[in-house]
Amino acid sequence: MAAVTVTKARKSGRVKRCQSSSNEVVSCRNGSQAEQKSLNGNLGKPVTRHREMQPEVEPGEKLKGGLGHVEEKLVTLALDQEADECVNVAQSGLWLYREMHNQLFEHQKDGVAFLYRLYREGRKGGILADDMGLGKTIQIIAFLSGMFDANLVHSVLLVMPVTLVNNWKEEFLKWAPGIRVKLFHGTSKKERSQNLQRIQTEKGVLLTSYQMILANWEQLSSCDQQTFIWDYLILDEAHKIKSSSAKTTKALRTIPARNRILLTGTPVQNNLQELWSLFDFACQGTLLGTAKTFKMEYENPITKAREKDATLGEKALGLKFAENLMTIIQPHFLRRSKDEIQKLRSDQLTGSPGQNALEMPSLPRKNDFIVWVYLAPVQEEIYRNFLSLDHIKQLLMTTRSPLAELTILKKLCDHPRLLSAQACIQLGLETSGQEDEEDTTNVGLMEEIKNVSEKVLIKESGKLKFLIGLLAKLQEEGHQTLVFSLSRKMLDIIECILTQRRIKLMRIDGTVTCLVEREKRVRDFQNDKSYSVFLLTTQVGGVGLTLTAATRVVIFDPSWNPATDMQAVDRAYRIGQKENVVIYRLITCGTVEEKIYRRQVFKDSLIRQSTGDKKNPYRYFTKQELRELFVLKDTRRSLTQLQLESLHATQRNSDSTLDEHIAYLYSLEMFGISDHDLMYTAETGHEEADDEEAHKYIQHRVHKAQELVQLESQLMDTRKQTALFP
Repeated sequence: MAAVTVTKARKSGRVKRCQSSSNEVVSCRNGSQAEQKSLNGNLGKPVTRHREMQPEVEPGEKLKGGLGHVEEKLVTLALDQEADECVNVAQSGLWLYREMHNQLFEHQKDGVAFLYRLYREGRKGGILADDMGLGKTIQIIAFLSGMFDANLVHSVLLVMPVTLVNNWKEEFLKWAPGIRVKLFHGTSKKERSQNLQRIQTEKGVLLTSYQMILANWEQLSSCDQQTFIWDYLILDEAHKIKSSSAKTTKALRTIPARNRILLTGTPVQNNLQELWSLFDFACQGTLLGTAKTFKMEYENPITKAREKDATLGEKALGLKFAENLMTIIQPHFLRRSKDEIQKLRSDQLTGSPGQNALEMPSLPRKNDFIVWVYLAPVQEEIYRNFLSLDHIKQLLMTTRSPLAELTILKKLCDHPRLLSAQACIQLGLETSGQEDEEDTTNVGLMEEIKNVSEKVLIKESGKLKFLIGLLAKLQEEGHQTLVFSLSRKMLDIIECILTQRRIKLMRIDGTVTCLVEREKRVRDFQNDKSYSVFLLTTQVGGVGLTLTAATRVVIFDPSWNPATDMQAVDRAYRIGQKENVVIYRLITCGTVEEKIYRRQVFKDSLIRQSTGDKKNPYRYFTKQELRELFVLKDTRRSLTQLQLESLHATQRNSDSTLDEHIAYLYSLEMFGISDHDLMYTAETGHEEADDEEAHKYIQHRVHKAQELVQLESQLMDTRKQTALFP
């Protein structure tokens, strides 16, 4: 039998775990407690009676031996009884209190086992990258509960966006009240310092924000003027460090930690360099080599292979590199999509789940539509005039950054009044007529538009015309709708029109800085069906909110980053949603937005193949097509929509109610609909090399790249060890 080190029970009264010699975490209480418990039972009464008589009666050796044997058996029975209160999570070796274990879904138990396996195998870190809404928070809390109970960790630093600090605190209180949790947050330096010292000296979890890290990384890295090494540094919404050169990333790198865990539903948002940055941080430079080598040996060939006009050799080479990359990161990486979890649930139902298995709730159907709308006449006129300007022509002939010009084009696709007040006057847009030109240039947008008739505002934007018609229908049908925009000014215009139409709405943007107020607005919308619309800026409202009362989501303007829009969608489509969800992504035909969407698809297919999707997604677009940002094509039709319709028109998952709704959408002024959620169902064959010589070349290239990355990683690991233990 493995020797067991018995430890004291935690103050919360929950079962205490400890470490056995077989490297498996087992559950037990203090031996004296177990002995006392055994003596309190019926079997212990003779032993208790004998002990009371011991001062007067000296037992013989035989009786002593018999009593000792009984006492030993009683203690063992008590320990076994306590062990029954714990469960070995997914046979990983980590034991959890049964009450907590039984409230985890199967995929969450596997996530806890993954986190413990990283620790057990001595890996420096990893990434838990489940889709948003699948419970990464509870997986971390359950893991830490088991680790604290086993005395395997002492101090944990958990970093998150400031809006999620209270949420994490509440989740710890709900799931693991026995773990000491303190905040390194707020305006009081004294309170922050006291909380930090308490966690460093007594054990527990310290919650802080990325903003706090920037100004306080030195304080968090020391204790009593000596370097302090955290057992775990855990980052929530870890895509915040996707840039290795960002100040926040550099600050976090300076904080010593034995283990690092990253949580993110979007491990890659734009390119594979971001994936390198996350793994370089999580594994402390010991997995993917240097950024330069990774880019040359992995990112470039994989990216090239995803282009539609790539040669057969380039496609075959890129595919092998993607497979090899996944092999390298797989031990440190766990990602499950909602579709995978639904399949897991289906398998559980068809099989025979354990008696105590918690059944994963079924997620409803999701239809994710691209709605191709038209530019209004005034939008198209301004758009064409802008493209004809001399400085735009010069831009096309140089390598100067086109960001400023692209920003203007994106604004024009939404509404021309997103331009400056002076520009609106010069463009001849109708004003309120109540202020002279000089005053108008200095007023805010709401003041500028509040006296402009809603009819004029709607006429000036094709998207807005479609949106108002859609929201009227959705309100009539009793749906609650989330409307996301990248622009706060666009939300001002929408709010102005909806308010005039007496549509009850809620709003959150960057101006809502008070967490209590933010949470109140979310709670009111969730509980009050009279709120028809929730207006949110994509960057602020797309993270950390649960808005499952909404069954319709509008993405008013596409982001360059596909993950940004995906995060917004997942505010409504997550565990807890009981109704079918419909998403409307509004994109203007022929404009820069169509190019942005094509770029989104390219990025997303690259990300999927490089982070575990075994399919070889269809290559929709050529490199030249992705470059044509400053060309206005036919604004009365979408070539992208026509292409996607030819591939996916018959695959839509629908019913009579949705068919009727789609018919209504076509009655509004727009070109057509594409099914975004079917984009990656089309697959091309897995490319193979032309001949044996080409096959050998590819194998050689991949092998050499892996060797180079491993050598660089080993060198970095040696340097780290030398720095920690000189």
